[in-house]
Amino acid sequence: MELPNFIFQATENLVEKPWGGEWISLLKGFRKKGIGESWEFSAHHSNPSQIFLKKGPVKLTELFVEAKNEILGELSDKYTSFPLLVKLVDASERLDLHVHPSAKVAESFGESEGEKLKAWIFLKGTALIGFSENLTPENFEEILGNEKLALEKMNRFEAGTFDTFIIPPGVLHTAENARIIEISTNSELTYALNDEKAKKAIKIDRTDDFEIKGKKGRVETDFFIAEIIDVAGKADFNINTFNLLLCLDGYALLRSDKGFADLQKGYSCLIPASTGSYTIQSEKAKVLRIIPK
Repeated sequence: MELPNFIFQATENLVEKPWGGEWISLLKGFRKKGIGESWEFSAHHSNPSQIFLKKGPVKLTELFVEAKNEILGELSDKYTSFPLLVKLVDASERLDLHVHPSAKVAESFGESEGEKLKAWIFLKGTALIGFSENLTPENFEEILGNEKLALEKMNRFEAGTFDTFIIPPGVLHTAENARIIEISTNSELTYALNDEKAKKAIKIDRTDDFEIKGKKGRVETDFFIAEIIDVAGKADFNINTFNLLLCLDGYALLRSDKGFADLQKGYSCLIPASTGSYTIQSEKAKVLRIIPK
C-alpha cells in the first residue's frame, strides 16, 4: 500500500476530564475548557485516532493492519500492533494516584493488555513518582487506605520546562497542576491506589532519582526515544521506521522528495518508514520527535 509521506489526523482526538483545563485547546488554536487529554495518533482499541487519507478518514488501527510494513519499516517483525501511545495531558488538579503493573503481574490477573512503560516530558507542574523510603509491609498496608499518607512518602519534583521522567511498571505516581507530554507503550493498563490489584502491583522499595529522571528535553527507554529539536533553518533525517512529530512552538514546513506539508503549533504528523528521508524547515520552532525502538 502506498502511503502519503506525511500523515495527519482527520480530527483531533480530545478527551474531556474532570481535572482538564484550557491549555490543550489553546495550543491547538481554539478555546474549550475541560480537555484533559489529547491522544496523538492513537491505535489503542479504546480510543483510536482517525487518519486523513485521500480515500477519506480511516482509523489508525485499520491503517496499521493494511500498511504495517510501510509504517514500521525495519521494526515490522518486532511488533504485531502499533507500538506507541502519545498523549498531551493537562491536569489543572492532581491526577489520581495510580500504578501500571508489570507484565508478570498483569499476566497473573489474566489481563489482556501488556504492561505500560511510560515517560513524561513536562512543560510545567509537579511530579510525584515512587517512594522516598523503603516501606515495610505494615507501612504499605496503611498507605493503601490513605492517599494523604501515600503522598507524604513519595518523591516530589517541581518540574521545569522539558524535564523528563521515566515511569517503570510498579512505580506509584501522579502529577498536579501539570502540562505533560506522555509517551508510552500502547497500553492503558492502570490500577488506582484503592484497587485491590494495586496491592500486588506496587513496588514498595524506595525509588531513587537516577531510576526515573531523564535528560532535559530528551528521554530514552527500551521502547522509544523522544527528543525536543530546536529548528532554526533546517534539519534533515533519514528514517528506517516511523517518526512521530509534534510541533510545540512556532511553525514548520516538512519536505520529502515527493512533496511537502505544514506542521502547525499544537499538531502532530506521522511519517511512515516508507518516506525514507525528510526535512524540517523553520525560522524558529520547537518540535518533539518520537522514534520507536
